[in-house]
Amino acid sequence: MIPVIVWECSIVKSKVFCLVVCGLLFSSSGLVLAEEGPQKTTEKLSINLTRQDYQGNIHAISPNSRNKVRVFAFITGECPISRSYFPVLNDLYAEWGKNDKQIEFLGVWADVTQSPQEIAEFAKEFSLKFPILLDRDATLGKSFKPTTVPEVFVLDRHGNVEYRGRIDDRYQQLGTRKPEASEHTLKDAVHNVSLGLPVIQPKTKPVGCYYELPPTPKSGEAELTFNRDIAPILNANCVVCHREGEIAPFTLTSYLDAAKRARQIARVVDDKLMPPWKVSQNHGEFEGQRSLTEREIETLKSWAQSDRAEGDAADLPPLPTFASDWVLGKPDLVLEMPEEFEIPAGGPDIFHNFVIPYDIPEDKLVATVQFKPGDPSVVHHSILYLDNSGRARARDKATPEPGYSTFGGPGFPPAGSIGGWSPGKTPRRLPEGLGRMMDKGFDLVMQIHYHPSGKATKDRSKVGIYFVDKPKQEAFAIWASNLELDIPPGEKNYVAKAQYKVPADVTLLSCIPHMHLLGQTMHVTAQFPDGTTQELVDVPQWDFNWQEEYVYADPIKLPKGTVLKVVASYDNSSENPSNPNYPPQQVTFGEETTDEMLYCFFLVTTEKPDDVRIVEGDSLLKEVIRRAAFRMKFGR
Repeated sequence: MIPVIVWECSIVKSKVFCLVVCGLLFSSSGLVLAEEGPQKTTEKLSINLTRQDYQGNIHAISPNSRNKVRVFAFITGECPISRSYFPVLNDLYAEWGKNDKQIEFLGVWADVTQSPQEIAEFAKEFSLKFPILLDRDATLGKSFKPTTVPEVFVLDRHGNVEYRGRIDDRYQQLGTRKPEASEHTLKDAVHNVSLGLPVIQPKTKPVGCYYELPPTPKSGEAELTFNRDIAPILNANCVVCHREGEIAPFTLTSYLDAAKRARQIARVVDDKLMPPWKVSQNHGEFEGQRSLTEREIETLKSWAQSDRAEGDAADLPPLPTFASDWVLGKPDLVLEMPEEFEIPAGGPDIFHNFVIPYDIPEDKLVATVQFKPGDPSVVHHSILYLDNSGRARARDKATPEPGYSTFGGPGFPPAGSIGGWSPGKTPRRLPEGLGRMMDKGFDLVMQIHYHPSGKATKDRSKVGIYFVDKPKQEAFAIWASNLELDIPPGEKNYVAKAQYKVPADVTLLSCIPHMHLLGQTMHVTAQFPDGTTQELVDVPQWDFNWQEEYVYADPIKLPKGTVLKVVASYDNSSENPSNPNYPPQQVTFGEETTDEMLYCFFLVTTEKPDDVRIVEGDSLLKEVIRRAAFRMKFGR
């Protein structure tokens, strides 16, 4: 062993930092590792080989190079986080001179099951500009040993791996993403290495999908098989989105689909990220609940840790069938975006509102809606508002593109809503005779949450509306809110409360919790006039990107005087990966990305028609009072 002493300097935000580190050299497989104390680990490429890219060009890969810097990025087209970085990598490739200068940038396709033709088609579809190496035998993967896709490696001209890890800090953990990166880790590392300076942070934790190789099943009967044990779980819970033409970035309709992603599947179900059902698992009273039992989760985890056997073909159940058109038959009314809307390849999520005038002969009750995304790969969810003020039209007219952008709400006090949509949601009619009011002469405002997928595309979504055949009673919204939020910077557990006292007997049909990016938890209970309580919904880990309307399978009677109580918590520390401010700032109530909210909306109905206006008016009056108090306190 040879002791190594290194004088390490790096440029960070125009300042120079230096330190002395020491360590020992030893060899390991295709890379040589030099440990220099707990803060630095340097790896050295020790393989000599040539690799073709998907276009047939040859690239020599060896420890030494004429280039000052070499960058290898392990990517795939099916991991959504990997795809979200394609525009960033395209920009870096162009900024670094397209491999004509002293920086060489090469992608490595991490999915060894895909052919050069499939990779070429994907590169064309997503407009990838940089070379992408084929690694069908996983030699590069076994040499660099990536754990995650995407993961990048920065080498100096002598083959030393000076940096490995994430591209930037937009993703701190699975399921959460900053609106913008505050640290451009890869770009900064390349800059330092090109100047001959070591990197202060040579290793960061990448966030994405596991780097996985296909299974090599052993002979003999397996305890768990895909056909007998795994396919039924995926068919019942996942295939609704993970099939061709739907929003999920890859399919889960075959053995290989699941086998090559087994660890990633096990990870996201164990973390309760998928299926996307954000209320407590002990709730069993909601329609369309998308959650796995603990036994199903353990089955998926155990299969991922095994040889991932396929099993007997006779055990494979048929794939579920889905309606190719309107699930409930032809709608009574179809409303469509007036024109196509362009979604860029990358960048932050987009919340855009499209104003759609409609003409109906009289006020109607809406039993349900079916939303049809124009491009399911980028449409994350939609909420359908009603406007009679003209403000939505005015905002639309003020922008050159179709519609206008907001964050959170639609940018005006809605006159109502006829529902919404999220991936996997099946349209269901409200109980017999009940419906949401759709007034004659109003505008529909279709708010769509777009999630850029890595390729530029266009969307023109539409909604089918089903009216109540024999109207009985209106379903309408009441809510509890708190506009006095004042969250100090650095506060990890800011607790806020809201409540609403029901002024007449109502029946609760559904609820919609709502917060912004600092929100962490929400717990909602009903306190009845006799002093007893009932839990209505519990959200243990709020996710702004997965907002749902939770429809009760058995509607709940709320007698006059029932108090709906809401308790929510917020994290305004730098440890919250969704925090839009870095460093954290003081946050109050508001509509913008950097503001916060506390609302819980309740869809209710009454037995007495006269009580509809009483309850609606009471809820609205209390909101007006709260907003007046907010303006007096905060001056806006």
